[in-house]
Amino acid sequence: MATEQPKHTGQQRPLGALAQRTEQKTWKEMTTPEKVVTATKTTTNYTVIAAGVVLVSAIGYAIISELFGSNSDTHIFGDALERVRNNEKLKDIIGSPMMGHGEASSSKRRRNRRIHSQVILDGEGKEHLLMRFYVEGPDNEGTAHLEMVKDQNNKWEYKYLFVDIPGGVRAAERVFVEYNKYAGQPVIEDK
Repeated sequence: MATEQPKHTGQQRPLGALAQRTEQKTWKEMTTPEKVVTATKTTTNYTVIAAGVVLVSAIGYAIISELFGSNSDTHIFGDALERVRNNEKLKDIIGSPMMGHGEASSSKRRRNRRIHSQVILDGEGKEHLLMRFYVEGPDNEGTAHLEMVKDQNNKWEYKYLFVDIPGGVRAAERVFVEYNKYAGQPVIEDK
């Protein structure tokens, strides 16, 4: 039995309600109101796309500069924690491995610990960054404090970084990791 194929009559098959074919007119065939509507739609579409690209770029830049920028709180915290971990006296007192974290939170999630920091201006208009975070190890714990001052190149320079160890089995102690009383001062070169 041979099945008979329907003959093509030259007419288009009807499409569903959602998929209708519309004939596109060329620009020359359009009336002035149709041209205005078409141009407005096209301009609106391109404007929305351009605004989306700008917004995504701005968010991406903000995230990248916060995570990887040398002046970001995240980078400064990582650098300060590494300096604390490399201090031999603190290795003896706190033990190794050392972990650093921010303020305790009422949240049950441990990752929700914000590093407390603030930027203030001194009487001369210089920016100072103050930061506090906590260090824990297998033997003890401590509170780290740092102050940084912006130098002539607009980079943060350590003024001090120290860790306060509370009393207990040992006497309370303050261990300086960094101390530079000339931080933020102009460099005077000998000639």
